Amino acid sequence: MGPILVTGGAGSLGKRVVRQLLKEGQAVRAFDLPDMDFTGIEGKAGIEVFRGDITDFTSVQRAVEGVSAVIHLAALLPPASEKSRELTFAVNVKGTTAVMEALKRANPGAPLVFSSSVSTYGNTTRAKPPISVDHPQQALDFYAESKIAAERSIRESYPDFVILRISGISVPTVQSPPKVWPFMAEQRIEFIHRDDVVKAVCAGATLEEAKGKVFNIAGGTTWRTTGRAYVRDYYDLLGVSMEEARFQTHPGWFDWYDTGESQRILRYQSISYQKYVGQLRREIKKMMSA
Repeated sequence: MGPILVTGGAGSLGKRVVRQLLKEGQAVRAFDLPDMDFTGIEGKAGIEVFRGDITDFTSVQRAVEGVSAVIHLAALLPPASEKSRELTFAVNVKGTTAVMEALKRANPGAPLVFSSSVSTYGNTTRAKPPISVDHPQQALDFYAESKIAAERSIRESYPDFVILRISGISVPTVQSPPKVWPFMAEQRIEFIHRDDVVKAVCAGATLEEAKGKVFNIAGGTTWRTTGRAYVRDYYDLLGVSMEEARFQTHPGWFDWYDTGESQRILRYQSISYQKYVGQLRREIKKMMSA
C-alpha cells in the first residue's frame, strides 16, 4: 500500500496531519513549496518530502506516483487570497484540478480529501441553524469563491472525493487579539479545536464510508456560542476588559453547523470547548510564570 500524500504538508496544519498519519502507522509523503520549512518531518522514517509547486503539473504528477490517497490542504488563504483573484484561482482551483487529474492517472479510485471551508455558505445569519451541507453556497470573498469552484470541479470529475468544509480553527496558544474580530458580537459561531481538525482530515483519507461525501467539520454543540461570549472568555483569561473588544458591524461567515453525519463517520470531536478553555488557561499560567 502506497503512502498518503499531504499537499501543504509543511504548513502548521499539514505538519500535524503528517505526524498523525505516521502515528497511525501510515507511510506519508509531504508535498509543499521548496522554500517552506520542513523541520520536524524531514529525515524521519516513514515520511517522504517532495518539494514542488501545486500549480506545476509535472511536480504534482511526480508527487502522486504510487500514493494510496491524497489529502489536499495546499491553498492560498486570507488575507493573502484577497490581494489577487487571479492568483487565488491559480492556486486554489487550477492547483486542485492538477492534483485531481494527476491522481486519476496514478491511482483512480484513491480517496481525494479536499480541505474546503464553511465560508462557502456566505452570510447565514438569517438562516435557521444548524447549517447543513445542503445549504446554498454564496461567496463573500475570493477565497470562498475559489473553494466553491474547486469543490464543483471535484464533484463533477472525481467520484471518490471527501470534501471537508472546515469551520474556524481554534489553537490553544496565547495570541494577541485582532484589532477587529471577524464576526459580529451577537453572531452565532461554532469553531473547532485544531487537533480535532487533524483527526477529521486523517479519518477522511482512511475510511471507505467517507468516500463521495461532503462534511461540515466543526466542534459540536459545546462550541456553539456567540461572538461576544467567545471573546469574553478569551479576554477574561488574558485579564483584558471587554471594552477593548471591537467587532465587525456586518455579518461574517460564521454560524452553527450540522455535524451529525461527519461525527458519526469520522469520529473526530474529542475536545470540548470547555477543555479548550482549560488548555488556554494553562498556557497563560505557564507564560506568566516563565
